[in-house]
Order: sequence, then C-alpha cells, then structure tokens
Amino acid sequence: MTLAVPDDLAFLRAYESATLTKPQIVADNVLTGIFLADTSYRAALSALLLQESVEAARRLAAVWHALADRSRPIVAALSQPLPDAARWDAFAQAVAEAEAPGALLRAINVDDSAMQSAEEMLEFAGLSWFANAIRTFEAGPPAVTLVPAEPGTAASIRVRGIDRGGTPAETTVWLEDDRVIALGDATGDFVTWSRDFIGAYIDARESAGR
Repeated sequence: MTLAVPDDLAFLRAYESATLTKPQIVADNVLTGIFLADTSYRAALSALLLQESVEAARRLAAVWHALADRSRPIVAALSQPLPDAARWDAFAQAVAEAEAPGALLRAINVDDSAMQSAEEMLEFAGLSWFANAIRTFEAGPPAVTLVPAEPGTAASIRVRGIDRGGTPAETTVWLEDDRVIALGDATGDFVTWSRDFIGAYIDARESAGR
C-alpha cells in the first residue's frame, strides 16, 4: 500500500529541487563562459550573476523566516513575494547573534542533519553586503552601466535600481576574476544552505509520517 503524499510536502520537494536550485544552475552556466567573453559581454553576464545571487539570497531568507515562524504554514510563507532588504537584515542579524551552529538550527526548528550548512553560514562574512544588493532589485530589474577600467582599477558594473519605498539604490560589482568567482560561490552557498534547511524539515515530516 502506498501512502499519499500531502500536497504541501509535494510542493516543498518541488520547491527544493527546482525553485531553490535555479539560481545556482544559472550561475554555474554564467561562470562557465564569462571569462571567455569580451568585456561588454562580461559586464552583462556579471549583472546576470548578481541577479541570480540576489535571488538565492532572498530565497535563503524566505526559507529561514518560514522555518523560524511556524505561526502559518510553511508553504504559505514560501508562496509570498521574496523578502526585501529589511527581512534580509533581520535574518543576517539573527545569524550574527547566534552563539553556535546549533543555535541557528534551533532557531529554525530543524535537527542536526543540516549542521554543516549552519556551520558554514555562521562563518560566512558577507551577509551584510547583500542587503544593498537586494535593495537594488526590490522594485524590478535595475539598470546596468559598465565602468571601464582605469590605471590601477579594474572595470566594474554599476547597478542602479529602486527599492520598495521608491528610494534609489546602487550596487557596484568589480569585474576582477576573484570577485566574480566569489559572487558565484556565494550563490552556490545560499542555494546549498536553503536546500539543506528545507530538506531537514521535509525529512522530519516524512519520518513522522505526516
């Protein structure tokens, strides 16, 4: 006899395997070709990489808040618009105030199966940088301008957008190889942590038979 899978678990499995994974798939493909592209293409590809990194960050915050606040169903929480910079700041503050990886897991009510991701997240030093990047994307796709290299300075892209309150926001991404790779790595980290946290919740639900 095969037990029926609750609709919310089916949603969460699909969310974990496709929605959360998409930014990393795109970022990996961008990184595959970006260093072979000419400067103008590299600027556009870097903007795409930033876009995917910001989405991965916002989904990580969405997963965090959904698991931490069980006052409404997790599926309902994850179906809301992606968190804004203020919600990201609240998430980053919670991470900064955690005394140990185990405290992070207790905050989101999942077991030690996600301990490695909690450890990595606690050691990650760049969460605060993403607040402004998220703000730049809050009201929709931003404008991207290439800033050519000057003596002693690498080329960069200037990304200008509007936050949800209508205030201009701007983010700069330097086009040096190590900066671009770091952005791609951060995207992968955010995706991995999100999937691990949701996966731990799904596994616990399945073990409990509900």
